[in-house]
Amino acid sequence: MLHKTAEMRGYHIEAADGAVGHVDDFLIDETGWNLRYLIVDTSNWIGGRSVLISADTLERIDSPARKIHVKLTRRQIEAGPSVETADIDPAETQPAIWIM
Repeated sequence: MLHKTAEMRGYHIEAADGAVGHVDDFLIDETGWNLRYLIVDTSNWIGGRSVLISADTLERIDSPARKIHVKLTRRQIEAGPSVETADIDPAETQPAIWIM
């Protein structure tokens, strides 16, 4: 089943042992245009750190409940890479600025 990324922003992430945050954004591979990572805001759990969760770890998407279940524990997610430490072009991590 296909899902629109615009609709999935804000979906809650459910680890194997509990909630960890919500989807803030996505990282797409520019060579194959495949979803590589979800950027997850964990501000309600580990103090506002944005973590990367590999698309390979997605277990299922529950659209009616607005939840994404992953095959990771909370501890594995906490120990995972953050947006700040990942190899991402700095321009990609800045908010968009619109001048009208």
